[in-house]
Amino acid sequence: MKKFANYLILIFTLLPLQACKSMETSQYQADIEGEILVGHYIYGHEVNSFKPCGHKYLFWVLGSEEVLDLLAEKYSNYVANPYDEVYIKIAGNYLNKASDGFAVDYDGQVQVEKVFLMRKKSNTDCR
Repeated sequence: MKKFANYLILIFTLLPLQACKSMETSQYQADIEGEILVGHYIYGHEVNSFKPCGHKYLFWVLGSEEVLDLLAEKYSNYVANPYDEVYIKIAGNYLNKASDGFAVDYDGQVQVEKVFLMRKKSNTDCR
C-alpha cells in the first residue's frame, strides 16, 4: 500500500511539470506561425521555389514583400551562379496549387512567414 501511495505522489508531482512544458511549447509555436520547414531554395528570373527535404515536390514561394526581399538578398550572398540551390530553414504553410502565373507550373505553393537560416547547399543538408 505504501508503494502505491508513493506512485501517486510521484504522478501528481510530475503531471504539473509536464503541463508547464506543453504550455511553453505551444507558446513558442504560436509565436512562429506555421510549420518549421527545411529544404532547398532557388531564386531567379521567373523562379522562386522551395523543395522540402525528403520530398520530390517543388513549391512556388509566397510571402510578404519583406520576407521575399530578405530571401532574394540572402540568396545573392550564397550563390556563385544563377539558379544554384541553397539550404533554408523557414516557418511557413503549404497552400494549394496556383491557378495562374508562374506558380501554376509547380506542385503547390508555400507561404513563408519567417526565415531562420540560409546557407550554401551541402551533401549533408537533408540527412
